[in-house]
Parts: sequence; C-alpha cells; structure tokens
Amino acid sequence: MQLEEFYIDDTFLVRTSGTSDGTQDKFFKNGLWFKLDRYGGEGIAECVASIILEECGLESSKFVKYTPCLINGRSGCYSKNFLNEDEAFITLYRLYKNVTGRDLADVCSKMDYDDAIEYVINFVKQQTALDIHEYLANTFALDKVILNDDRHFNNMGIVYNGVDFKTAPIFDNGKSFLIGNKKARQFDNISDKIKTAFAKCFSPSFDMNARYLQKYQTVKISLGCINEINKFKTDKISEMIKILEETLK
Repeated sequence: MQLEEFYIDDTFLVRTSGTSDGTQDKFFKNGLWFKLDRYGGEGIAECVASIILEECGLESSKFVKYTPCLINGRSGCYSKNFLNEDEAFITLYRLYKNVTGRDLADVCSKMDYDDAIEYVINFVKQQTALDIHEYLANTFALDKVILNDDRHFNNMGIVYNGVDFKTAPIFDNGKSFLIGNKKARQFDNISDKIKTAFAKCFSPSFDMNARYLQKYQTVKISLGCINEINKFKTDKISEMIKILEETLK
C-alpha cells in the first residue's frame, strides 16, 4: 500500500507532554493532526485500532479514524480534528485537577481497581451529568485486544462546547501491539510477549478492566476485521494479527 507523503514545516509543530510515555511531536495543519512515530509502528497501530472499531460497527463519531502516512520522510499517521470550532477537549486528568487540585492517577492508585472505576464514573457524573460507563467499557474492550499500555487519564475525557458536555471519541492508540515494549523483545513466543503488557488505568490487567464494565460494552470485536487490516501487508501488520488472534481467543 502506497503511503501518502506530507511535508510540513515547523510553524505547524506542536510538542505535547500529555502522555505518560514522554513528549511527542505532532503537527496541526488545515484541520488535520499529524503524529510522528516515536518507536516505529505507532501510525500503523493507530490505523489498525480505528479499523477494528469501524469493523465492529461503532459509530464514526465515537472514535478517531487514523491513516498511516509519511511526514517529512518519517513514518506516522494523520487524523481529522475531532473538535468543532466552539468545542474544547478536557481530559479526565484536567477535569479532576481543576475541581479538586489533586492528581487523579494518584488518588485512584490508592483504591481497589473496581472502586477507582466507580469513583471516576461518579465524579464525571457529578460534574457534567455524563454517564461514561459505555465510553469506558468500549475503550477497555479495545485496549484488551490491542494491548494499549499507555491508556492514561490524559487521553480519555470529555468535550465541552460552553453549554453541553459529551464523551470524547476513542483516540491515541499508538502505544499498542507491544510497540515500544522493551521487555517483549526478549521473547520469541507471542504468548510470552503478550504477558509483558500491562494496562495503565485502574487495574494493570486489561482483562479485569474490560470485564468489570462488560455489561455496558456495545462493541463486539472479532477476527472479522483481519481481512481489512491485511491490506497493509507489512511485517508489523503480521505481528499485530498474531496478537489479535491471541487476545481474541
């Protein structure tokens, strides 16, 4: 598959530090976000995650669709800005910090994972009247199969237009499929590699996070998405498919 190529100068550069994995270079130009790979493969991972959500029938407004590309000769991906002109994205971290002055991750780390999930759901409900059960359930269902080990409180949140709140679409799935996972490299067997991945929010177990909210989950992820994923035909894709075959057993 021929990747689109973009040449973007530094006047459009945005350096973001909202990830627990460090600062990432992004560009914002003409209503599009461009993200450079940091470890190699994040752009493809973003694309595969959006294909999975698209193939399982999730409404297009509830997730960000990514397209792999080359940015100034380097691999990455791009996506449309999910905000309208009158909207602002507020992370769960920022919402909690603004209201309480405390760090949400620190507060949740002192609780059992199920109590922490309910605590966050109730806090968001009190502040915005939003019920985020389904939002979290679908996010964790995706993370369980793609092994997203960088899902933190700065890439989950809400959108506010000055009057109403709504949940943000699912986005920022690049640190998945063991990309950037140094511990996984010491194993040859895919099952052993998978054991090195841990969730960030709430429980370190992807399965426990997903299972706790399973009754609210509306996405049904299956291996039917593999045909669409296979169109890229790269070594990275081959390993991603092996991971999906394991996590969807």
